[in-house]
Amino acid sequence: MSPEPLGISSAAGMPGEAPVPTVATKLVAPRTPQYLIIRKRLLDMLDAGLQAGSLVLLSAPAGAGKTILLASWVQARKPPGPVAWLSLDADDDDASRLAADLLSALRRAGIVRRGSALDRLAPPSGARADGFLASFVNGLARVHTPFVLILDDVQELTSPQASAMIDFLVRHAPEQCRLVLAGRTDPPLPIERLRVSGEQTELRVADLAFDRGEAGALFRQLDLGLSDAEIDTLWQRTEGWAAALRLAGLSLQEHPDPRQFVAEFAGTDRAVADYLVSEVLVRMPADRREFMLRTSLVDTLNSELADALTGLEGGAHTLAALERSGAPLQQDHADASCCRYHPLFGELLRAHLHHSHPEEVPLLHRRAARWYARCGQTKRAIGHALAGRDWDHAGELIGDNWLELFINGSSATVRGPMAQLPADVIAARPSLAVAFAGSRLEDGDLDHAEHYLSLAQHAEQRGEDQQQRLETALAAVGLLHARRRLNVQGAELHAHELMKLARNPAYEGWTRLRSFALSNLGATMLWAGDPSAGAVHTREALALASEDASEHIMLDCLAQLAFVDALDGEIKRAGESAQEAVRLAEHHGWEEGPGPACAYLAMGSVAYWRGDFEQAEGLAGRAASAADTAELPVRLAVGVLQALTLAAAGPHSAARGMLKLRAVRARIADSDATPEFLRVALEDTEPRVMSIAGEDGAAAAALASACRRMPESPVLRVRQASLELHAGDPEHARSSLASAIEADEAGWEASHLHPAERLEACVLQALAEHASGEQQAASASLERALALAEQDRLCGPFLLEERHAIGELLETQAQVGTAHPALLEVLLESVDGRTPYQPDAGLLESLTERELRILRYLPTMLSNAEIGAEMFVSLNTVKTHLRSIYRKLDVGSRSDAVHRARSLSLLPHGIRRPRVVYRGP
Repeated sequence: MSPEPLGISSAAGMPGEAPVPTVATKLVAPRTPQYLIIRKRLLDMLDAGLQAGSLVLLSAPAGAGKTILLASWVQARKPPGPVAWLSLDADDDDASRLAADLLSALRRAGIVRRGSALDRLAPPSGARADGFLASFVNGLARVHTPFVLILDDVQELTSPQASAMIDFLVRHAPEQCRLVLAGRTDPPLPIERLRVSGEQTELRVADLAFDRGEAGALFRQLDLGLSDAEIDTLWQRTEGWAAALRLAGLSLQEHPDPRQFVAEFAGTDRAVADYLVSEVLVRMPADRREFMLRTSLVDTLNSELADALTGLEGGAHTLAALERSGAPLQQDHADASCCRYHPLFGELLRAHLHHSHPEEVPLLHRRAARWYARCGQTKRAIGHALAGRDWDHAGELIGDNWLELFINGSSATVRGPMAQLPADVIAARPSLAVAFAGSRLEDGDLDHAEHYLSLAQHAEQRGEDQQQRLETALAAVGLLHARRRLNVQGAELHAHELMKLARNPAYEGWTRLRSFALSNLGATMLWAGDPSAGAVHTREALALASEDASEHIMLDCLAQLAFVDALDGEIKRAGESAQEAVRLAEHHGWEEGPGPACAYLAMGSVAYWRGDFEQAEGLAGRAASAADTAELPVRLAVGVLQALTLAAAGPHSAARGMLKLRAVRARIADSDATPEFLRVALEDTEPRVMSIAGEDGAAAAALASACRRMPESPVLRVRQASLELHAGDPEHARSSLASAIEADEAGWEASHLHPAERLEACVLQALAEHASGEQQAASASLERALALAEQDRLCGPFLLEERHAIGELLETQAQVGTAHPALLEVLLESVDGRTPYQPDAGLLESLTERELRILRYLPTMLSNAEIGAEMFVSLNTVKTHLRSIYRKLDVGSRSDAVHRARSLSLLPHGIRRPRVVYRGP
């Protein structure tokens, strides 16, 4: 098929005039920047594309890194042949000038042989170029080796004549001509046909975006000293946009407070804003610019929403034109029919909108709210109605939909903004008052919740449908209120009422409401002191929620069951349930409230009994943060776990643990709703923590007082044995343990000993017998302890004892032989790695407990970020402690710190032990 006639201007020179020469710098690849990241995955895509087909298309907005990628490919890879480069500009929109520059690019690359047909070919100067194009392609076909022709900035070619030349070249280029087109917009080619035929390889904005590793490499090259978390923040904000990352790096080099810059980094940052304005906004026609401003208030956009916001028609056409023109507009990953502005560009547009059209902003929000409400996107509709101060519409939406949002785990996003609603709007809508009662319960504010409940209960009766909805919401919020008050009777009443209401055939969410009712009833029973009964309801709720894919309810159920399993000693099952609950919480951002608090609590308890004390301490901290709005017993249980994990770190931290326990004791004294299992845990934990803190007298007094309150408790007998052994009285320790161990042999359920406490009794018995010279008995007791510990890897009870004594016992067992060699190896390694605190180690200033724990990681291959992850602390916290460690050890590097610490016996020297002997059962 012959091309359309090409009108040729005289820009290349009138007849008789010397031709205008090609600017030499257009014919070479630009220099790559000083801080170049070699992006292997993209270079591989270019290699594959140039091998597979005749055309590679790079189409992405300004600053996506197209030119730098191609230049680095030319430098770093072995192209299939010579590379001809042409950087197009406005002059090349003239077809005659374009033809001349194409020939110059081929000559510059050595592709045109002297005397060949191409060498003799002259650019056209007449009105038609058909003959030139045919001769040009025929000349390319006579080149015997493969070669690459790169045309950069093809968006400069807008005239029909220049566009037709590129189209002809793409359609008729010979096989040895590998063509690369790069530009901000798609050239006017039959892209869909080329895509279907497989003749084209495309790299677009999503492909060109820096991944997390590439962004990290860039900032490390710039030597900005950013933490991994700060790099994550910049990468997420820029979504890997190359120009924005580099501009952020340049701004950081000159910024007095890099941390503040990262926290506040947005599309309105000066360097980024200047770039976006100069490279994108000013290049847009005025009508498209106004379209972008008015549609920038929403997260994702489609043609219908665009029309609703602008009040005009033709949104689909404008969006397509914007995408072709190179605007930072991307297809939405979740919905192919929607698109969105790049976050930084969107922030810039919104800033311009508020500055240029402030009076339109509320109206645009209201239009968005109405459109989202019609489409059933309630959460977005509420947000825009509140932003547009459309109180009546927002109140209607919240009142009608709050319960569903809460059950789905979506209410947190509207809980804060809905506080803007005026009091008279709330008072006029009973359903809205119920929603406010529920939101106050979510925040743990029982007094205000009861106020709003009273408003709703005394409101005027409504229509039948509205009344049904109101009664359902009232029953649900009443159940939540009973749970917060740990009122089992009230929880049962509201749960049954809710399930009865949900049986209405008109109500589609019966399964979900039933699982919601049962999960809250189960949690109420658990924290009111009846875990077994609560677990029955919770398991049924979990089954229903799983069937209905109600992940927010599943999280609550899994967390409660994990805690019950931890109480019952089902450590493996508890860990699995807690881990799944934590996964759901972190995946959906549900990291506050009773469910997540209980999940972190259970997971921390499992880590503690397995001997992962640093991880347990981090999880206890997360539980404390999540538990601000949880029931009182949850908060108290978290306090007990925090005290235990602090004590496990050593005497200095144990003193802080004692403060935690005093606070727990005070809250229990003021409450008449403390479950028995929590009281027992407190009575056992207080003397343990006091003893580790060196307060032996206080520990003995606390234990004696506890024994008077609970004289038959085997848990306290085990604790008594621990104190006696610590005081150097192994005979009395053996006597105290005898009754507990007899209870074990008679049946542990009657003794109420936790399996980890049962294991601790065996470990203490082995230590007491070892101290009494009864080595054979000590070996038998230790072997029983290893058998109990092996299934769930319960290393904690071994590691909580005095290091030298337990180490000696384990060494002896290794030589005697054991049926549990793998576990014994793990325990020996763990005991070797536990370094006693040495305030007199020769340092002018002693290391803190936290610094000692970080010090133990330094001989490993873990990075600072990985150390922080292991300890559940931030990278900045690790770096702060490392600076302090280096200062106290008077060293300047990690390796020097390890060498110095070993010389001071703060770290082990790699103790050689005899091989563990296996002895069959």
